[in-house]
Amino acid sequence: MTTQVQPTSKTVTANGINIHYLDWGTEGKPPIVLLHGLRGHARVWEDVAEALCGDYHVYSMDQRGRGDTDHAPGGDYSTDAFVADLAGFLDAVGLDKFILFGHSMGGRNSMAFAGKYPERLEGLCIVDIGPKIEPAGGNRITEELRALPPQFDNFEDALAHVQTGNRFASEPVMRRRLTGQTQTLPDGKLGWKFDPEIREQRINGTAAPAVDLWPALERITCPTLVVRGKETDLLPRESAQQMIDTLAQGTLVEIERAGHMVFEDNPSDFIAAVQDWLNS
Repeated sequence: MTTQVQPTSKTVTANGINIHYLDWGTEGKPPIVLLHGLRGHARVWEDVAEALCGDYHVYSMDQRGRGDTDHAPGGDYSTDAFVADLAGFLDAVGLDKFILFGHSMGGRNSMAFAGKYPERLEGLCIVDIGPKIEPAGGNRITEELRALPPQFDNFEDALAHVQTGNRFASEPVMRRRLTGQTQTLPDGKLGWKFDPEIREQRINGTAAPAVDLWPALERITCPTLVVRGKETDLLPRESAQQMIDTLAQGTLVEIERAGHMVFEDNPSDFIAAVQDWLNS
C-alpha cells in the first residue's frame, strides 16, 4: 500500500488578507505553486501534489473566498485581486522563481500573473481554460451555481447532489472535494465554506468582467503546458491550439476520460502527462 504524504497546513498574511495553503515540502527542491478553480480549494490538488512532492516543493493555495482563506474585502473577486494575492503570497513565503499550475479560474489567474511577471516563472501549466471564457461551459457553471442548495441535511445528501454533475471523478475524489467545500453549521446541517458573494455575483451578473487574456499570453516566455480534457466544454481544441500558436514555448496535451475537472477526472493520465513535461 502506498503511504500518503501529508501536507502541513499554514497561513500567511498577504495583500491584506489571511491566505491559507498546504505545504508538501520538500525543502530545497524546485517550487511549484498550485491554483484551484472557481469552486475548488487547496486539497483538490492532493493526488498531483503527492506525485510531485518527492522532486518538488509543492504549495497549494486556498484562493480568496475559498477553503480557509479570508473572504474578499468588498467582494473583490477580480483577476487583478487574485494576481495581487499570489504576488503577496510569493513574497510572504520567499519564492522568487517557480513553476505555476492553474486550473479553470486558477488558470486564468495564472495566465494574468505570467503575463505581468514573466521573469518569475520557470514553467506554467494551464489546465482546461482559455484566455476567453467559452460561453457553453461558463453558462453551465452559472446554472450549476444557481441550482446549488444553500445547505443540506447531511454530507451524503450533498455528495449525491454534486455527483450528478461529475461523470468521471471517482467517489473518493468527490468526497475529498466536498469535504474541503463544506462546513457543519450551528444547527448541525451542512453548508458551503466559500463566500456566498461568489455565487450571488455569478448568478446576478455582478461579477467582475472576465478579462481578455490573449495579450497576457503573448508576454509569457517560459515553457507552458496547456492541458485539456477531451470531454470538456470550457476549452475547445481550436482555442487550445491557438494558445499553443501564441505562446513562446507551448505544448498541448489532451487527457482521455476527462471533462473540465481534468486532474480529478483522470488523475493518473494527468500526472503522467505533467511529469513527462516537467522532465522534458
